[in-house]
Formats: sequence, C-alpha cells, structure tokens
Amino acid sequence: MEAALFNREPEFPRWLPGLGPDSEGNTHQTNAWIYETNREQSWSKVYQNWREGFLRFLESGEGISEKDLLDAGRYPWLKGYALAFILLASYDHHQEHLEKLLAWLREHGDKKTAR
Repeated sequence: MEAALFNREPEFPRWLPGLGPDSEGNTHQTNAWIYETNREQSWSKVYQNWREGFLRFLESGEGISEKDLLDAGRYPWLKGYALAFILLASYDHHQEHLEKLLAWLREHGDKKTAR
C-alpha cells in the first residue's frame, strides 16, 4: 500500500533467507519464524505492533484513488492484480486467523481461566 501511495517500488520486509514475501508453500516456516521473533514479547506489545501496522496499511489504502485501486495494470509489481485485491486478500487472511483464534479460545479459554 505504501509503495502505491508514494508511487515507488515496494520494499518487502526481511523474511527468512531465500524466502520471498509471497511464498505460500512455506507457510509453516514463515509462521514459525514470526512466532520465534515475537514470543519473548508480551501479548499486549505484539498486539500493539500488529494493530499499528494494520491501521497504517488501511490508512495507506484510503489515500489511494479508487481508479488506482481498481486498475489491474497500474502497478507492474502486482503482476496483473488490482491493488484492491491486496486489501481483500488481507481481510480474508485476518478473518481466517480470527476464526482459528476464536475456535481455540472456545476450546481452551475456559480451561485456562479455571486455573
């Protein structure tokens, strides 16, 4: 979103060596890396970092014109996808994790509270 907002090439975060940001085949490896990177931090700090980043992502999207969001050829680095697809995919990704988290809390939450 920031790349589109500032009309520049995207700068991807530093993932595992040799692992690109779109490497869906390495989901478990990526998730393990994220867990190890954050596991010493408190939940409130991890949540705060996520929330700030996600709000920045959404605010960046708000600054992009509807025309540019929907134009599939506007950003060559998206390889034919419209930028709006990134917003929708991010929503779907977060919804999937939310559903898994809620299911886990339903199964384990009461047990932890009861102790």
